[in-house]
Amino acid sequence: MKQVIAYIKPAIFERVTEALRHIDGLTGMSAVENNGFGRGKGANRRKVDSQINYFSRNIRIEIMVSDALVWEVVDSIRQQAWTGEQGEGKIYVLDVVEAVRIRTNERGEAAV
Repeated sequence: MKQVIAYIKPAIFERVTEALRHIDGLTGMSAVENNGFGRGKGANRRKVDSQINYFSRNIRIEIMVSDALVWEVVDSIRQQAWTGEQGEGKIYVLDVVEAVRIRTNERGEAAV
C-alpha cells in the first residue's frame, strides 16, 4: 500500500479531482489548502498587507492507494496538473506500513 502526496496549484484542483474520481478502485482522497515555498522561494514573492510574503498557495492532496493503482494515480495527477510552467508542484509516493479502520478494525488495504 502507498500514500500519494501531491502539491498542486489551486486553479487546477477541480480538474485533478475529476480525473481521480474516474479511477476504478480509488476509494477516496483528502485535500487541504496549504502555503509553502520550494526551489523558487523568492521568485514569486508578493506584497500582502505591507509585508513581503514568500509563500505560495497550493493544495495538498493525500491518497492511500493499493500498489496496483499507485502509478495510475500519479500519472493522472501529473497529466492534469502539467502546465509547463515553474511551480506546478510535486508528487511524492511513500510506503504505508499499516492502515486500520477505526469502526471495524479492518486492517491493510481493506481498511482504505
